Amino acid sequence: MEFAEIAGRILLASLVAVIFIVVLAMFVRRLLGVTVGLGRIIVAGVLGLGAEVVFESRFIWQDPDASWQLIPVQIGIVLLVASLFLMLAELVIPTGTIVRPDKWVTSTRNRLARTRRYSEVTRIALSHGLLPARRPNLANTAQAAEDRTTAGRSLRMALQESGVTFVKFGQVLSTRPELFPTEYIDELSKLQQNVAPEPWENIREVITAELGMELEEAFAHVDPEPLAAASIGQVHTARLHGGEIVAVKVQRPGVQPLVERDLDIALRMAQTLEHSTEWGRSLGLYKVAEGFSQSLRDELDYELEAMNIQALRTTSLQYPETERVGIPEHYPRLSTKRVLVMEMVAGHTLSEPGTVERYSDTVRKAQASALFRSLMHQIMDDGVFHADLHPGNIVLRPDGSATLLDFGSVGRLDAELRELISEVLLAFYRGDSRTIADALLSMVPIPEDFDELLLRRELSHFMSRHMGPGAELKAEVFTLLVGLLAKHRLAVPAELTLAFRAVAVLEGTLRLLAPGFDLLTEAKEYGETRLRSSLRPSSITEALNNEVLTLLPMLRRLPRRIDTLTGDLESGRLSINMRLLAHPQDRKLLVSLVHEGILTFLAGVTGIMATILLVNGGGPMVTSSMSLFQLFGYTLVAVASVFILRVVFDLFRRRKGD
Repeated sequence: MEFAEIAGRILLASLVAVIFIVVLAMFVRRLLGVTVGLGRIIVAGVLGLGAEVVFESRFIWQDPDASWQLIPVQIGIVLLVASLFLMLAELVIPTGTIVRPDKWVTSTRNRLARTRRYSEVTRIALSHGLLPARRPNLANTAQAAEDRTTAGRSLRMALQESGVTFVKFGQVLSTRPELFPTEYIDELSKLQQNVAPEPWENIREVITAELGMELEEAFAHVDPEPLAAASIGQVHTARLHGGEIVAVKVQRPGVQPLVERDLDIALRMAQTLEHSTEWGRSLGLYKVAEGFSQSLRDELDYELEAMNIQALRTTSLQYPETERVGIPEHYPRLSTKRVLVMEMVAGHTLSEPGTVERYSDTVRKAQASALFRSLMHQIMDDGVFHADLHPGNIVLRPDGSATLLDFGSVGRLDAELRELISEVLLAFYRGDSRTIADALLSMVPIPEDFDELLLRRELSHFMSRHMGPGAELKAEVFTLLVGLLAKHRLAVPAELTLAFRAVAVLEGTLRLLAPGFDLLTEAKEYGETRLRSSLRPSSITEALNNEVLTLLPMLRRLPRRIDTLTGDLESGRLSINMRLLAHPQDRKLLVSLVHEGILTFLAGVTGIMATILLVNGGGPMVTSSMSLFQLFGYTLVAVASVFILRVVFDLFRRRKGD
């Protein structure tokens, strides 16, 4: 055989293989409704062709009377076997879960690092008796309380030993008393990040690389000894060439990949606990871990923190002098994703021993009022609020004024949500359960079998118990309210939860700053002030102007629409259109059910026809052992099998939630 003939046959075979793969890919995409990768298509094609070769060896090669009429059966075998393989592969290992060969090295390295870290965290959990995971004993006995304290201490020690990400996760959990008993919360509140400072040379390299200039060009002097050190970054005192004293916040080198690795492990552990334990599902542990992951990633971006500083600094200038707190100035020219330079705030944080005692009761109450009213303005008026006002983030200057620090956790609200949250907070302080329910139900999706009357009764009982005469407002009240809503399966917006958390954290800080400060009285006075302000002629005029501007486009269109309506009424063309199944999900479900019903019907009819033809066995003989009717029967079996495969695939995919 000549070389040209061999090359021609190879080329022809390659062309046939390519055409076959393309046709198979198009067929499977239409059959399964998913895009399948080239690798799976090739494997499926090989398996299909292999099955067809087995069929040929059994019925064709050994039968000299076999004719071309068997081609439909051969094609059906190839498509059936290939489709069966692809369906099973898609159900067991969905597309995208297998790493591409060109990324195997990186993926393997990452997987090994994650496995080592996962083993380390698991060993720590085992050493502290946290595995297997168990629900806390909530019995109201002295022994149960002691057991909870011991378990909470073990959890705290394990988190602290596991490193920065888990320490911060524990700190977040310490602000969620609706998730854990009091003994756990008390232990988690003791979590601290005791870490050694990063060597100065490493910090110097980060600053130089981020700013793109030598350290001496940017600063006249930088103190190599850190003012404070944490696991994510540390702060150094510096002096600019203009003489200003600043604080330079620098992210530790290499901390971001470590945090991402630990976040991946934390999310996997939360997902495992939520799927495998009833208490994990009831706590919504995976959702908590997701929210924590996002907030920690935001904390790693100092540019976002600089943006938060600028937003709060701009809005705070609009507040009255007695309701304003300080926001330090930052220097955009010297700030990047990993370096943040801002004004050095003179004074002491509320968490430092002896800070509060330096000031008189009058000063402390005035600053407590300013902090509370400032946060209310941030939430209700500006839509940008500091969400983590714990004592370590508030500095009292020598003159007694309060200044905020650490703007990594800042909430943002759009105008509509800001208005609804304002209604909820003001109604909460008034003890108005009806307004709270109305506002909450207008901002959350309502479950199908939701009992609104029961929620309103429980909410009324909750308000009379926690906000009635003689009640003392505590941080737990806000989290208990969120827990009450979660009990009724209401998906509370994350922004509302963050606003409640901000107020709850501030409440604990105010209790430290001014122990006699009555937050309920202050909140009611603030609400009355806002009400009086809204009733001023200038405020009413402004509100009317805003409403008129909103209605103006509608009013302009109204005459034309009235004319069209009266014209249709006069001519008898007026009609009312009602649309069933308006929601896209309803239409999608109905179409899917009809589609599956049709396929099931066709599969059944085709299967019955195939059975009749195979049993009958009539018609001319195609081979020495197969009649024409049997040939048609086998072909219909393949067609029916393909229909059934699609229905089964859809059922499994719906069960998985795709």
